Amino acid sequence: MNGELPTSADLQAAWEDLQDIYVSHLERHEVKIPQTDYYDGLAKSIWLSVLHYHEGKEVHKDLISDVCQRDLPGSARDQQVRHLKRDGWRLASAKRGYHKLDPYQPSLEWINDKARRDGILNARSFEDIKVVFGHTCATCGAREGRPDRRYGEDKVVLQQGHRDPHQPATDKNNIIPQCQFCNRAYRGDFVFDENGRVQAVAGIGPIQRATLEIKRKVFAWLSEHLHRR
Repeated sequence: MNGELPTSADLQAAWEDLQDIYVSHLERHEVKIPQTDYYDGLAKSIWLSVLHYHEGKEVHKDLISDVCQRDLPGSARDQQVRHLKRDGWRLASAKRGYHKLDPYQPSLEWINDKARRDGILNARSFEDIKVVFGHTCATCGAREGRPDRRYGEDKVVLQQGHRDPHQPATDKNNIIPQCQFCNRAYRGDFVFDENGRVQAVAGIGPIQRATLEIKRKVFAWLSEHLHRR
């Protein structure tokens, strides 16, 4: 653990300093920063403020959770600080549960993902999109033109997969290359993220094919969730 909690004044100063660093070093990389003037405006702004206050040091996630519970009423006990990586922030950790922030450069994953997004936006054809993905299936990684040992001697053919089957197929952002095996297996039942990983269901097919136990769990969750609305 990391000792006493930093004061509100200390964290506000850390947040303002971090915002200046962001403008100088991270804004051009389109890293996402919480839109608030105050460190305690959002959970993520608290996470970043605590990490920056302990600049150069590893901070245990429980300390950050303690600050959230103190300064943001209703905060969950277990704050998922690692999710800052999804917004482009570079975190390092040598020990489980600890995080150290480098506020001067985006994460390598963010840089690679941004290059991919830019490549897709600049693509003029599906062939260009395949180049962005290295002529491999976004979902399973199978390489175009080579046999896939999972399916015998059939060579991989990359097809236009739709990230979201409910969105226009003409939108380049909605296109990912998928091998014929993945494209056929997923059938338009799922929504994929920009890296070809399943993100959500797009239809009731997966539920219809699920076991009775899973159907009951889905029904219970939906009943509770929709009741709250």
